[in-house]
Amino acid sequence: MATEIILRQVLIFGILIGLGALAYWRKIITPEMKNNLASIVVDLTLPFLIFSTFAKMKYDPVLIKNGLIVFALAYLNFFILFWIGKLSSKLLRLNNAQEAVHTLHTMFGNVALFGFPLLEVLFPGGIGIFYGALYQLASNSTTFTYSVYRLSSGTSKSGLRSLVNNNTIALLFGTIVLLTGINLPSFLKVPFENLGRCTSPLSMVYIGATLASMNIKKMLSQKSIYVLTLNRLLLGPLFIALVYILAFKVLGVHPSREAYFVSILQSSMPCQTIVVVLSQRYNGDYQLASANLFVTTLLSILSLPVIFLVLEKLWQFLGAG
Repeated sequence: MATEIILRQVLIFGILIGLGALAYWRKIITPEMKNNLASIVVDLTLPFLIFSTFAKMKYDPVLIKNGLIVFALAYLNFFILFWIGKLSSKLLRLNNAQEAVHTLHTMFGNVALFGFPLLEVLFPGGIGIFYGALYQLASNSTTFTYSVYRLSSGTSKSGLRSLVNNNTIALLFGTIVLLTGINLPSFLKVPFENLGRCTSPLSMVYIGATLASMNIKKMLSQKSIYVLTLNRLLLGPLFIALVYILAFKVLGVHPSREAYFVSILQSSMPCQTIVVVLSQRYNGDYQLASANLFVTTLLSILSLPVIFLVLEKLWQFLGAG
């Protein structure tokens, strides 16, 4: 079932990316339009996606304990993956622009576009989406602070001001709505949600246009792409999964099975789409970022079922299976 969900999602990605590439080749999307499309995604549709996602969440005290565990483990995941990416970038002797993209893509995965459909099927009843959304909250809060800071550091001298953008503002207001339980009127909710839903297809179209504008054969010859793929899809999440199981046993912590699985599965998703868009926006190595996304998305079809099977064995080792 997990493989079926992943295959369906990859097919959707492939069609949208293909349409973006075709539009670029047919000169429907020009290089200038491609750059403007990145701005539309980052500054317009994505903030509404973030806000509307949190506005739909329901506060449930029964899930709070495990939800907080997932939220905390997400940041610990980013910390561990950061050092894995940092170490591999040093061993590969990447330049500053390549190192930034390599590290960020090691840290952050496609937890919404890939993660949510998978979690909804594996953990029905809304619990998978609830934990996945908390992980996404941690991911978004880090992506639109640390990622923006890293990718803009070469051209922006604004310092901490670079951490304030439409997405962090959307996170703030979305969190307020979530915690207070405010119900938005439908005349606001519907257009906000509809605009937010444009993020996924527009991001894929942008990536397709970006891929069409570059030398794919030359791009895919970079060794760092395949080291990243191994770290992002297998070594990183498997290392994290083993460390957590051992820590739970030693410390006597007893998270729910769903909380543990979601925390690891979200860390094993293919590279994050928005890093590609942000790389374009802040003059980073967006070609390398696009190649990372392309390769990890395809190979995640094979890796995600493997990760799930390993998690089942580790959970049995914990004595809760």
